[in-house]
Amino acid sequence: MNFSANNQQDPQSVWRTLNSLPFAIVMFDNSTSTAHINQLAQGLFGLAPELNITSVTLSNLHIHFPSTEKSVSMATFLSSKHNWLTETLTMVESNQAIQVKKTALSIADIYFFEPVALEQKHDDFDKVIANISSQLIDIQSDSVDKKIEDALRTMGTFCQADRSYLFQFSPDGMLMSNTHEWVNHGIAPFKEQLQDVPQEALPYFFNTLKASGIFMVPDVNTLPPAAELERTEFQSEGIKSLLCIALFSENALFGFIGCDCVHSKHNWTETDLLRIKLVGEILTSALKNASYKLHIEDMQNQLLKVNKELKSQANIDSLTTIANRRCFDKTLSTEIQRAARIKKPLSLIICDIDYFKLYNDNFGHQQGDQVLKQVAIALHDLCKREGDLAARYGGEEFAIILPCLNESDCYHFAQLLQKKVRELKIDHPYSNVSKYLTLSVGCFSCIPDKHTQEDLMILAADSALYQAKSAGRNLINTFTKHR
Repeated sequence: MNFSANNQQDPQSVWRTLNSLPFAIVMFDNSTSTAHINQLAQGLFGLAPELNITSVTLSNLHIHFPSTEKSVSMATFLSSKHNWLTETLTMVESNQAIQVKKTALSIADIYFFEPVALEQKHDDFDKVIANISSQLIDIQSDSVDKKIEDALRTMGTFCQADRSYLFQFSPDGMLMSNTHEWVNHGIAPFKEQLQDVPQEALPYFFNTLKASGIFMVPDVNTLPPAAELERTEFQSEGIKSLLCIALFSENALFGFIGCDCVHSKHNWTETDLLRIKLVGEILTSALKNASYKLHIEDMQNQLLKVNKELKSQANIDSLTTIANRRCFDKTLSTEIQRAARIKKPLSLIICDIDYFKLYNDNFGHQQGDQVLKQVAIALHDLCKREGDLAARYGGEEFAIILPCLNESDCYHFAQLLQKKVRELKIDHPYSNVSKYLTLSVGCFSCIPDKHTQEDLMILAADSALYQAKSAGRNLINTFTKHR
C-alpha cells in the first residue's frame, strides 16, 4: 500500500479541492490503495506535519470501537469496506474521541474525521458505563473478570490514560494485589509483577489512600521526599502521572482503582476524578454481588454434599458399612417393578450365620461385630454386577438381591457365598457343623408381574432359609411353590 501526505503525489483536482477544506480529510484511492491525508487529519492523528506517510505509519495508528471493544489499525480502517458511521470512535494513541463520515466516490472513498466535543464525550462515557453496569448486575461469576476489564478500558480511554487497574487487599489489609488491568497499545503490563505487595513497600501511598481515599499525582517527579519508595516504584513502571481512588465495602477499605499516564504527564481534572469514582462504585457493587453469589454457590454445594452424605448414611448399615434394611426394602421394590417391565427373572437370597449366638456368647459382642463386618464385606464383594445388592437384613442375617438371575443361577451364587465365607477361615469351635464359620442360605426366584409383592418374596426366601436351618444348617435351600 502506498501513502502520500497532502497532495504531493496526487495533483488531481478532486484532492486539491478536498485539501482546501477546513476539515480533517483522508482520501483513499481503492484502485491504487493510496491514502492522501491533509494536514488537519495529520494533526488529529498526532502525526508531524512534514512526516512522510507510509503504510507502517498508518499500521501503527489504531482506532477503537466501543461497541465491539476491538481496535484496528488505520490502514485496515481505510481499506475496509465496512461503514463505521454510527458510533463515536477513539484514536487509541492520542485517546482522542472522533466521529467519522464517509463518502464513496467512483475514484475514491472520502473520510471526514471530526473531534468529538467534550459534552458528547461525556454522553458517550455515560452510555458505555451504563451498559457495562447493567450487564454486571446479574452477570455470572465466570464473566465478571471480562466486564471489569471492559470497564477499566472505558475508564482509561476516556481519562486519556495509558494504563488502568483494580487492586484488592488481602483479608488482613497488609498486602495488595493487582487483580485486573487494562493497558493501551505499546504499554507494558505490570499485573503479574504486582502481586502480594506489602504495605511497607509503599507506605506513603498506603497512608495517603487510607487518610483521604484519593492518591492524585500529576507529576511523579514532584512527589515529596517521604514518597521516595513510591517515586522509585512508579518510575520503574514508566509512570509520569497517576490517580487512584480507594474502594470501600461496608465501610471497610478493600482495594483501589486507578489510572496511569506513561506517554506524557496529565493534569487530572474533576471529570477524571468523578469518572474513576463512578467506575469504582460500579466495580465495588459487581465484586460484592459476585462474592455473594460465590458464597451462595459454596453454601449450596456444601448443602448438597451434606444431603448426599445424609442420604448415604440413611441407606448404610453403621456397623458393616453395606446397605441397610431401609435400602434393601427400597431396592427390592424397584427391582420387582423393573423385572416385571422387562419380563426378566429376579432372585432373592436370605442367609444366616450358623450358631452366631454361641459365637457371641463365648467370644463377646465386640468380636462378634468384627465377624459381621468380615462376612458383610465378603458378600458385598461378590455382588459385582450393576443392580446386585448385599444388605444387612437384621442381626446375623443378610439379604442379597440378584436381578436377571434364574433359580439355577441363584443356587450357584449361593454356593459362591458359602465358599467365600469358608475361605475367611473364621474359627468357630462352638458350631455343630464346622470348625469354621458357615452360612445357611434360603433362595427364591421368579419372574415378577404386576401382582408380585415384596413381602411375599421375602417370606418365600425366609421360608427357604428356615428349611435349610431345620435340615442341619450350612445348607442351601430353594423355595418352590410345589412344596
